Amino acid sequence: MFSQRLRRIEIPFWARNRAMLYLANDDRLSTTVRYQLIQVVHGYIGDCDEDAARAGIEWMRAKARTRGEEPRF
Repeated sequence: MFSQRLRRIEIPFWARNRAMLYLANDDRLSTTVRYQLIQVVHGYIGDCDEDAARAGIEWMRAKARTRGEEPRF
């Protein structure tokens, strides 16, 4: 179901913080999006599923743009 390219990638502080907010406050996240956001948090501190983390960042960017915000990451 999920790719497993585990490695260390550069995750911005702002992306990690936003991912944690979504994980804590949005019960309606799909299993896939929840996994992607968890990988963003993991990527900030160590190895992560690179493809999933990048997809999670893109999901958060798209979500910010729908609210009229410019993402900081």
